[in-house]
Amino acid sequence: MKNLLETLMPWGPVFFGLLLFAPMLAAVLDTVSFSAAMGIPSLYLTLPLGAIWGLVAKQRGQWL
Repeated sequence: MKNLLETLMPWGPVFFGLLLFAPMLAAVLDTVSFSAAMGIPSLYLTLPLGAIWGLVAKQRGQWL
């Protein structure tokens, strides 16, 4: 269990971007009635954004 946590902890920002930021941003887009192009759900649009933001935060070592 310790090895698993030591392996996953550095990837925390990516998990945050995918599992928290992306659904939150999708909910905001749905609330403001953002119409997705070609009927693509807003979550599909925000998952890559969350992944990129998480990878950038992981690389830099900070969020901002």
